Amino acid sequence: METRRLEEILSKFSQTKVAVLGDFFLDLYIQMDRALSEFSIETHKEAFQAVGFRGQPGAAGVVTNNLSSLGAQHGVVGYIGHDGNGYTLRNALAERGANTAHLIETSDRFTPTYTKPMMKELDGGNVELNRIDIINRSPNPDSLNALLVEHLQAALISYDGILVVEQVKQDGFGAMSPTLRQFLSDLAGQNPDKVVMVDSRHFASVYRNISLKMNIHEAASAVAEVTGQSHNVSLADLITTSDQYANILWDIQKRPIFLTLGEQGVCGVENGQYFHLPGYQLEGPIDIVGAGDSVLAGIGLALCAGATSLEAAYIGNLVGSITVQQLGTTGVATQKDVLRRHHEYQHQIRG
Repeated sequence: METRRLEEILSKFSQTKVAVLGDFFLDLYIQMDRALSEFSIETHKEAFQAVGFRGQPGAAGVVTNNLSSLGAQHGVVGYIGHDGNGYTLRNALAERGANTAHLIETSDRFTPTYTKPMMKELDGGNVELNRIDIINRSPNPDSLNALLVEHLQAALISYDGILVVEQVKQDGFGAMSPTLRQFLSDLAGQNPDKVVMVDSRHFASVYRNISLKMNIHEAASAVAEVTGQSHNVSLADLITTSDQYANILWDIQKRPIFLTLGEQGVCGVENGQYFHLPGYQLEGPIDIVGAGDSVLAGIGLALCAGATSLEAAYIGNLVGSITVQQLGTTGVATQKDVLRRHHEYQHQIRG
């Protein structure tokens, strides 16, 4: 992509309005210090002592974090519980500029939370301990599903596009239910010019009329579900495999398909034509947590700003390469970061 064209697309981000629908989690980091540990006389076990807390939006919230850092106007459609974690999550979203008018607060649900304890050991090293998950273990009540449909319908009018993040594995236990998926598919079919993109770990195959963003392993699962045949990912011939998967999914959706290929970059299909963009080759440690969500934000925002699918994939590819270098957190990228990585990427691929 020419620098001038990239700058043109980026300049439109501030006028672009994107809604994020789906599973909003609170990522709650608790920093503890082993040197301060006490002995509990009740349990006769070590009592860890917290010295700091950090709460930030996770799952679908990683997408909003990146929309914010990239300068877009954005809002959220989903739910939180009537609890302290919900209060923290709503505030964290609002602090990053998200419109939370369509974030439903309900006493019927917990606020989904990933609690991530970090222990500073006596040698000064920081170790991540077992994650503690707070996830709803029963289906949503019908009343909540109906309310989510209402809020989605309202958001469609107000925003240029909708990005969907479906994280919860149990069907109907998160924001997305069979009813909402069908409603979204119908909505996308009736509004072909509206950007509607889904990133669903477990239910991508049930959507229709939808642009999909997924990694190669999720694509293999989705293709197996729609064809009835198991598919093994061939890492030795990843380009051919991804071409096959993306075209099968495009034939079903008739909407752009985007697949992430790890260090091999991003590929996709638009109008039956396959494309592939090599990954930016990084040096040093990386942290891939939240990388797919940041790629979704980059691709989806670019599409809403008028980019072609290939241009959007290029921007998403750059965003992902930036965020994985931010260790111990779900990273974000700014427009300046994207422009800098663009120049580095062009230098790299030209040798």
